[in-house]
Amino acid sequence: MNGQAPHGMTAHMPPTYQQPMPPAGPPPTQQLPWQHRAERRTSFLAQVRVEFRKLAGTISDRILLVIGPVVLIASSIWVTFAMGRMYSAADQIHPAVWSLRLAPIVLHAALIKLIAGEWQHRSAQPTLLVQPSRARYFLAQATVVLTLWVFCAGAQIAVAFIVTPIAADPTAGYLLDYRPGWVVGVIALGSLSAIMTALIVSMLVPNAAGALAIYVGVMPIMMILQGAAPEVFIWIDPLAPALTLATLSPIDSAAPAVASGVLWVGLLALSGLQVSRREVA
Repeated sequence: MNGQAPHGMTAHMPPTYQQPMPPAGPPPTQQLPWQHRAERRTSFLAQVRVEFRKLAGTISDRILLVIGPVVLIASSIWVTFAMGRMYSAADQIHPAVWSLRLAPIVLHAALIKLIAGEWQHRSAQPTLLVQPSRARYFLAQATVVLTLWVFCAGAQIAVAFIVTPIAADPTAGYLLDYRPGWVVGVIALGSLSAIMTALIVSMLVPNAAGALAIYVGVMPIMMILQGAAPEVFIWIDPLAPALTLATLSPIDSAAPAVASGVLWVGLLALSGLQVSRREVA
């Protein structure tokens, strides 16, 4: 070569380099705050707050939530004084058990509007779009249900301990203070059974007006059957466990309470399965 450039090239030609190819897509941009919030998983506490806001979402809902506690406490007090003379512990707890069916009906109506109306008005759709887990959605609604149950049971327990001593027969005295745990257990169990009935109706009937009509119509029918055929109705009465615990059952056996419990828990499971498979759109 003798230091000479190869044929076809000059000695002074600069070396050439291939330029790097530009990226295929547009340059990455910084994520905006709303995009970050959209990708972040919704907390369970936020879901519960949303369900509570839905519970008081309309004017009619707020009216029910204001009137409900008044009706609950006033009717429980009225039933306690309307029972007349109460000589035994069973007589004194009877008003509390009797009022479990009708006293919380206004608050139960608010709950029915929330759950049945979710599917009627498709308000469950945006909730499930934000977080598609139906298990978390059901747990958030269950928190609302349990909160209402605690309030209803607590109010009726307070009436039993405050008003019953005034209404009790003075010769027999107030007898429930000897077994406060029994009183709390009976009312809490009965209140849970009553709200479970409202929950089942609202889950099986995806229409707020239809579910309310069924629930409001069934409650008086249950009371009529309880008075007309108590030994037959007790087998399907949702309050059978509470009546048995309160020694007010017409059958001196735990069998009706077990049969009723299995029936209503089965209906709750069936309604939950139906809601889990229900189309949102």
